[in-house]
Amino acid sequence: MTLLYPGFLFALVAVAIPIVLHLVQLRRAKRILFSNVRFIQVSKDITASQRNLKQLLILLCRILFIVFLVLAFAQPFIPATNRNAPSDTAHVSLLVDNSFSMQNTSAEQDVSLLNVAEDRAKSVAALFPPNTAFSLSTPDQLHTGVHQRADAVGALDALPFTAIPGFTSNQNMRNSGSVYLFSDFQKSTFQPELLATLDSTIHVNLVPLRAAQISNVAIDSVYLEDEFVRQDAENILHVKVFNSGEEPANELPLKLFIDGVQKAALSIYVPAKQAAEAVISFRVNGRQTKQAFVNIEDYPVEFDNTYFFTLRPSANITIVELADAQGQSLADLYKSEAAFTFRQYNSNQIDYGRLGTADVLLLNGLQAISPALAGTVANFVKAGGTVAILPAANADQGSYSSLFQNLNISASFTGATAGSAKTNVLAPQPDNPFFRSIFSTYDPNMEMPASVRSMAWTRASEDILKFRGGAAYLSRFDRGNGHVYLLAAPLDEAYNALASHALFVPIMYKIAIAGYKQEQALAYTFNSPTIQVPVPGQVQREGVYTLRKDSLEYIPEQQVRGGKLFFTVPPAMAEAGFYTLQRQDSVRSTLAFNYPKKESYLAQYTPDELRELVGQKHPNIHVYDYGDAFSAKAAFEKQFFGVKLWKYCLILCLFFLIAEIALIRFL
Repeated sequence: MTLLYPGFLFALVAVAIPIVLHLVQLRRAKRILFSNVRFIQVSKDITASQRNLKQLLILLCRILFIVFLVLAFAQPFIPATNRNAPSDTAHVSLLVDNSFSMQNTSAEQDVSLLNVAEDRAKSVAALFPPNTAFSLSTPDQLHTGVHQRADAVGALDALPFTAIPGFTSNQNMRNSGSVYLFSDFQKSTFQPELLATLDSTIHVNLVPLRAAQISNVAIDSVYLEDEFVRQDAENILHVKVFNSGEEPANELPLKLFIDGVQKAALSIYVPAKQAAEAVISFRVNGRQTKQAFVNIEDYPVEFDNTYFFTLRPSANITIVELADAQGQSLADLYKSEAAFTFRQYNSNQIDYGRLGTADVLLLNGLQAISPALAGTVANFVKAGGTVAILPAANADQGSYSSLFQNLNISASFTGATAGSAKTNVLAPQPDNPFFRSIFSTYDPNMEMPASVRSMAWTRASEDILKFRGGAAYLSRFDRGNGHVYLLAAPLDEAYNALASHALFVPIMYKIAIAGYKQEQALAYTFNSPTIQVPVPGQVQREGVYTLRKDSLEYIPEQQVRGGKLFFTVPPAMAEAGFYTLQRQDSVRSTLAFNYPKKESYLAQYTPDELRELVGQKHPNIHVYDYGDAFSAKAAFEKQFFGVKLWKYCLILCLFFLIAEIALIRFL
């Protein structure tokens, strides 16, 4: 303990005054009259004992009153733990985390963590001299600048929530004498390594804020069961919801809206620490892009309760079939579906110009494949096309070998004929994505077609169907950006019973739909890497593309090449929702943007865990504890200004004065 004004200690000589009065008072003799002499001795002993104790207690109260009164004027204090106390020219940085996780409720008060952070930042600002310069910083860097105390307090009151997930840079700490970081220190977003690069002369104070709970349910993503969106037909949407809490979410309401109109509503169960999927059927009318979103109800963290995405009926899939035998044509199969545009050519009358515009190419029963066709097919696959090879009964094996060589497929003919023994095909696996939504009820003992094994191959990307014994019957090969589907036998009934089986139509439809190339994702996040969007039509050199939402307009970094626009999300664009992509006044597309999901995981570092992360190598970093009795003002005052004790001395003065009065009055 140290005294600010030790000269006042000379006033302690005043303690002699009550002592002298006490001694003088003891010399006075008092006559006590009794009615009976037999009580004299007893009364005399009791009275003297009481009087002596009372006088000593009164004397002690008077002495202590004077002592603490003198000490109050001397102003004792416990020295600060940090000797470098701030001066009038000190520079203080207040770093307030206003990311979405700060929507969580505080364990100490029924308010958000951001409100608690603002209050504690204000209490820190009140400790420093009036001329102190304050730098207020937030993760989004929109509230950065040097302020006087009043301006800093006003800026704290106006902090909104931001989509930027916590502090990822220490640039606001480099030129500050004292730094105070108020945050919930999420394990998913906080980067301890940013503290390791700080100058040792900077005093960093970490003030963790404890949340009442870390449970949170959020929508992770959505996807279509088929990327192909059918107009005026039933489509299936899958919604993935995850629960980061310790308790399961029961009867969680989930709703689907399309163009502002509710299309579906259901309740789902999400286990603790797990994810669940909701399946919703919907219909899309018209050919315009639809603005859709799914919504759940979860409190108090609400930023991740809504997921925005766009829906647009897909353009027709163009299928080109090359077939020699008219009786084996697949024209009737595909022409009955309005989603397909079907064209057919004979191997001797191929329009190579139209092949390049197709989505799916069917090589159905071709006796021979010319070198020109083999090269065209290989380039078609590398460019992202889908090819289905259905071999002929009496095929030219050499020409097929040339095609397989161009496609880098290790396949060859087995020499089997129509009279060879047929082998049954195994039932498909129920979890195979290729057969998703095909079976209303799955029967593992279903009757499957039988087929000879005309072709054999190895190293396929996926074996969709297999013979009994494990040999491949229908496989997919991924080559470049495209896919090749290969069937082990011709569709001729003498070789293969697939054409008359119930699985034939859905299999061929699935192959065709696999050729559909989604031009634009359903949704994007603000931390997405470079986004590419097709720009149909003639792209002029003049003009730039902009992203607009209501009255806000952003110009991203952009480049147009190969009929596509490549751009990055502007840092200032941070509000989830729908944005129109425009060039000048022409709307080219509608894009949906959502917040990143890191903020949805609310697990926090405790003060002890933060100290372990900081370690002994950084003595300039101090981590404060939280709790019901935590006082930021008292802790900061103790660190920089010490503990002032003069107030306690005045309290003790009053206490001993009241004690003296009570002794005189009642004892």
